[in-house]
Amino acid sequence: MPKTFLVATDLSPRADRAVQRAFRLAGWVGTDLVLVSVIDADLPAEIAGQMSAAAELRLAQFAASIPHSGEVSHDTRIVLGDPSEAIPALAAELDAALVILGLHRPRAFLDILRETTRERIVRHSPRPVLLVRDPVDHAYATVLAALDFAPASTAALELAARLAPEADIHGLHALHVPYRGFLAPEPVPGTPSPLRADALTRLAAWHDSHVLPAHLREVEIVEGPAHRVLAERIEALQPDLIALGAHGRAGAAPSILGSIANDMMRDPPCDLLIAR
Repeated sequence: MPKTFLVATDLSPRADRAVQRAFRLAGWVGTDLVLVSVIDADLPAEIAGQMSAAAELRLAQFAASIPHSGEVSHDTRIVLGDPSEAIPALAAELDAALVILGLHRPRAFLDILRETTRERIVRHSPRPVLLVRDPVDHAYATVLAALDFAPASTAALELAARLAPEADIHGLHALHVPYRGFLAPEPVPGTPSPLRADALTRLAAWHDSHVLPAHLREVEIVEGPAHRVLAERIEALQPDLIALGAHGRAGAAPSILGSIANDMMRDPPCDLLIAR
């Protein structure tokens, strides 16, 4: 993966984990890393200039403080603007393969009323985004990939396999059966229902049309609403990383996020990779 990784930080303690994970992944994959901090463009020019100079110094010191950071080719950028626009724009300029973000500052009331900066970045960026929540004390060992066999979830799976080449990857497909109680019983006991048979057919076609990670375990097809099925599997597996598609439709508009991606990034249970 020769392209650059981009990690955004506001230089607060909550951003440490994202930067540490970014250095670890860049070193593992062998790619360059760019650290960026965004200064509010609406500030008076003199104040913005002073803040930019201070942020540039702090960013360089921050990078130098990361263990083994000297082994990773990295650069720092200070840009003026709105983070939700400036970060995707810089990612496009760099042709970044991955954007890495940390946790946002919790604002219980405001977060109910409007999108967080992190959500806006994910929505505006056509590039994969990794949201880092957990301490960076080990490599990813267990990955849970939510699969609907569409291009976005497939892209998330493939990228997760590159970021975690030694992890066990568990594929999960939630099979939602509407009006379950009104369906006719199985015509022959032990045979799959029409909806499960269709899911198995799509799974087989997906297997045949992609070169899948060697450490992907057999994909589970579990009946139930996607949110519930995913929550139950997360509870059972306790994954280090969850990989999912931003949406389930090929050709969906760049700003569209699926309900699972949107809900999951509000309060991810672990690190979360979202791809289009």
